[in-house]
Amino acid sequence: MSEKRTHREEYLYLPALTHDAALLAWGAFFFKVKQDDGREKWELLDDDDLREKAGRKQSIGERAEPYAAQATVLVTEIGTGATHTHTVTVNRANHALVRGLKPDTEYSYRVVVHEAGGNEHEWAAGQLYDWDVQGDEPTMKKSTRSYQNRFRTFPAPHLPATSLRFAVLGDFGRGIRKRSSAPRCQREVAEALDQAFADQPFRFIVTTGDNIYAKTFLGIPTSSSGDEDDDWFFTYFQPYRYLLNRVPVFPVIGNHDDDENEHPVDRLQIYDNLYLRLQARDLQLDAVFDHGLLYRFRFGAEVEFVMLDTSKGRGGKLHFEFPQNQSFIARAFSTANAPRWRIPVSHHPAYCAGPRHGNTESLRAFLQQHGAAAGIRVSFSGHEHNFQFSCDEAGVAHFLTGGGGKFRESEPDDFQKAKTQVWGGNNEGHFLLVDINGNEMSVTPFGHLHGNELRPIAINHVTGNQRTPPFRV
Repeated sequence: MSEKRTHREEYLYLPALTHDAALLAWGAFFFKVKQDDGREKWELLDDDDLREKAGRKQSIGERAEPYAAQATVLVTEIGTGATHTHTVTVNRANHALVRGLKPDTEYSYRVVVHEAGGNEHEWAAGQLYDWDVQGDEPTMKKSTRSYQNRFRTFPAPHLPATSLRFAVLGDFGRGIRKRSSAPRCQREVAEALDQAFADQPFRFIVTTGDNIYAKTFLGIPTSSSGDEDDDWFFTYFQPYRYLLNRVPVFPVIGNHDDDENEHPVDRLQIYDNLYLRLQARDLQLDAVFDHGLLYRFRFGAEVEFVMLDTSKGRGGKLHFEFPQNQSFIARAFSTANAPRWRIPVSHHPAYCAGPRHGNTESLRAFLQQHGAAAGIRVSFSGHEHNFQFSCDEAGVAHFLTGGGGKFRESEPDDFQKAKTQVWGGNNEGHFLLVDINGNEMSVTPFGHLHGNELRPIAINHVTGNQRTPPFRV
């Protein structure tokens, strides 16, 4: 005899963080569970089936209908002395903006939803279910982990940070529905990133685009998209589950996040699921949305990231080149009071030795034009599915990292044009850990775990300078 039920798996995440505020969000994914002769089969519900099976249209993001009429978020300062709890109650929303926090301070948090009939439910508390591929058939299983809901606010904006560690992840949204097979590697890179946070905690994740590739039909990847919430389960919320509740993610748009290669709704889903418009409205995030996604954020007084949209718009012009975006560009790359570190991040690389892609000439010319006077000493990009480190005539370092979900097995070769110094990542995926201490930066590309140990990827040298990780700027 077979039985069917619907399971709601709850998720927490931290879309935004500043020196004095945190944006906390909650949502869920829904599964049809069929039990036959004691064996369970789990199937992720497509968005089109949510109305019939779960009474909903969406499951994650700012536009998703509320899970309860009211919810309370409790954020408590962690310290050896007296602690203070900030309590924020929201009506008919799946997110809460908690203000009045202290800079550079660690907090814990809980989310309590007030359900019909007066019942209270702590969201995503206790033992969770995670996607497991170890058995004969991939399925959801009870996890050995639970959420550790803690975060640390950014330093005060007028003070230099004593140090900063962040992660850079590119071209990652391939999905973990099935066991990995080379060159697909999102699960392995996600596991290494999770271990990196445990070993060397970082403050946030910067992406270099192509954030969500895989669309699923009946739980099986079929084509590249990201225009529905269920597309985000295997590609984002499950692989990075135990990071997203503790560190914010700052994305750039890639060609697979836009109508250059995909459906234009993909871009809108990124805006919605990562609460980017809300951040611009309520957290003074300097951002533009109408002709591409461009925004900037600071970590303390001396480090600023400028997130550039290099996907193609109408007429083949890259979005950051549009006339409508030049007022933002002027602000973002002003030479007046330039920070010590102004870091452009894009999907397409200014310098790339291949094997599939080359230099993005308009971006290369743009970065050369602005240069050191605007505080540019380093840039990060993706698009090519390997790791490359180049250095231009002005001494600006350019790191390409596009191996977060799939690595390119063939080798680059256009080294002279791309000014390549070293490269790697053609036999495993990778991400970057970046440390800034005062006037120095170090960058390490980490690959798959060896046991439970982090290790850098193998590096191939182009120039006579035999550099090894970490690479210093």
